[in-house]
Amino acid sequence: MFNFSKQELSLFLYQKCFSVIFTLFISIVPPQPISAKEIGESSERIIKLSEQLRCPTCQGLSVKDSEAGFSKIFKGKIIELIKIGKSDEEIIKYFVKRYGEWILRSPKKEGFNLVLWILPGIGIFIGISWVFLRFKIFGNKPVEIKLKKLTPEEEKKVIEDLRIFKED
Repeated sequence: MFNFSKQELSLFLYQKCFSVIFTLFISIVPPQPISAKEIGESSERIIKLSEQLRCPTCQGLSVKDSEAGFSKIFKGKIIELIKIGKSDEEIIKYFVKRYGEWILRSPKKEGFNLVLWILPGIGIFIGISWVFLRFKIFGNKPVEIKLKKLTPEEEKKVIEDLRIFKED
């Protein structure tokens, strides 16, 4: 009825086995798309957490605002950690443990990082104080310019120059 060579038959069987195994794999482990329905009630929590994390590939963007591949992976990991019942602090600690404190968009307000929060305020205060004192000290004094008197020779020279200038 059908005349298949041994090679054709083995190739056909390999293809069938591969398609069956692939179909079983897809049905057992379906892809996990991130959709609004799946997020449901925890969407505010996901947004809050993704705003706190920095995108590792983008310049100055949060994971929430970025469309880079790493950001999508981070969003998926956040959803996964929420699904298994982790708290916000545990999720943040997970990312800090893996990527370091750099991954946070704002440094923690403790230890040496406290200097990063205090120095800008001190700098602004010193700058405003300096400007205020500078105008206070130098702004109230009237400036008097005293000109020295010309000698008779200099006065003759100026008058002569003015006369030449008017003639031209």
